[in-house]
Amino acid sequence: MDEVSDKIRAYVASELLFEEPSKAAELQADTPLLTMIDSLGLTQLVAYIEEEFEIEIDDAEVTADNFRTIGDLSRLVGSKAS
Repeated sequence: MDEVSDKIRAYVASELLFEEPSKAAELQADTPLLTMIDSLGLTQLVAYIEEEFEIEIDDAEVTADNFRTIGDLSRLVGSKAS
């Protein structure tokens, strides 16, 4: 699961928070993501996760519970990949 978290963290830092390096440097598994990214960023993140991990995320799964933190996203990916 660490590999999944690392890939998500790297994507968020480089693609979604590139203009805010201090926030990107703070990213941890429990960092609240929804306060750092906007709706466009969320859409980009969903697209990245679907492509990178070869899974499909239904609209109903795009919830605060699943996207609150990198750890939550990793659990979602893990549950869909198994």
